[in-house]
Amino acid sequence: MIFAKYIEKESLLMNEHLRRWVAILVCITFMMLMLPQPSLAKTPVDLNAKAAILVDAKTGKILYEKNAEQSLPVASMSKMMTQYVVLNQIKEKKLSWDDVYKAQEIDQLLSTKPGLSNIPLYQGEEYTLKELYDSMMIVSANASSRALGEMAGKTDKQFVQMMNKQAKQLKLHDSYFVNTSGLNNEDIHPYEVKGTNPKDENHMSAKDLALLAYHLTKEFPKELAVETTETKPFYITDNLVIDMVNTNEMLPSGKYPYEGILGMKTGMNEAAGHGFTGHAKRGDIELISVVIGGQTKDGQPSSKARFMETKKLLDYGFEQWECQRVDPADYVQQPNVEKGKQETVAIDTTNKSCMMIPKAADQHPKGKLHLNEESMQAPIEKGKKLGTMELTGPTEQYLTPELKKQATVNIVAKESVEKENWFILLWKSIF
Repeated sequence: MIFAKYIEKESLLMNEHLRRWVAILVCITFMMLMLPQPSLAKTPVDLNAKAAILVDAKTGKILYEKNAEQSLPVASMSKMMTQYVVLNQIKEKKLSWDDVYKAQEIDQLLSTKPGLSNIPLYQGEEYTLKELYDSMMIVSANASSRALGEMAGKTDKQFVQMMNKQAKQLKLHDSYFVNTSGLNNEDIHPYEVKGTNPKDENHMSAKDLALLAYHLTKEFPKELAVETTETKPFYITDNLVIDMVNTNEMLPSGKYPYEGILGMKTGMNEAAGHGFTGHAKRGDIELISVVIGGQTKDGQPSSKARFMETKKLLDYGFEQWECQRVDPADYVQQPNVEKGKQETVAIDTTNKSCMMIPKAADQHPKGKLHLNEESMQAPIEKGKKLGTMELTGPTEQYLTPELKKQATVNIVAKESVEKENWFILLWKSIF
């Protein structure tokens, strides 16, 4: 009887201990659930491509890169340089959209060659510069790009020289061009540019493509509108018309539509694989993406893969970065004031535009002030420029050093600071 009561008492004590431990575990679990969850921005982009880059289209800030400076064959994406040179010629009044080109035998031979992306150009027929430009950008017509080069450079060789000269001016350090189209020279033999390697083709890096795309979007935004044209008729002759269908499958009627897509250029051949330079905008965020050699998970080149990998890049940019108006108070302490009635001054920026900031708290950049010493002496009027602020850190990489310098914001006084009484200043200097 006594033993039974002892067992019952021990059992009650054990149940009491168990209830206490359960209560403690419940509290701990609740507290852990209340803690902030880690940001998704730390998740890397698992990209299947030879090379890639993602850039803020407004500033040239690099958000992601993979083998971005490796010079690779890029096929028809190099037509963007043909595009840039031609648009510059139009800007300088050396060409006009209404200029007419009379197709030659080489144009008909190249434009009807099996296996190449083209719109037929018949010998003796006349085509405007605008018609050739549209066909190059919509269906990546190789013969049209050659004809444009001849219109702008008089000869293929001269135009290719213009392309390489322009690359140097734009500081495309990993690029060189041997023709206007991006085809391998073997595909256009015997019409390759004299003096170029008969087996060579245009090379660019993902970073160079992004920088070229940056200049195109900044300098020629209206002229890029054709890149969103999904279908358009092309008159081969007065009586023969063909519908051009855009090679960009991320446009609304494409196989892989993507919200906000604006362009830019596809590219594909054996050496380059499948590539795509993209341009997209949602709200305040505008992005440029480059994928060279898009592949399936098992490493096979694929037309679909270039668009799927582009989607990954753009999703990463839109979902894990945000465009914030920079408040200096979030990055730096209030600067000291010389000879003022107060020791520091509140500061603000004059640039009301936003800057791309990673959503992950542990990736936020730091601020660095560059103040004008004379400006920091009281009296200081509200709104007076005091200097500049730059953001520093691992996420602050840009396409060029010049673009990084341009990313600074002007710093102004958010309040007025009166000069201290001379007697008090004297007193402080003594004591």
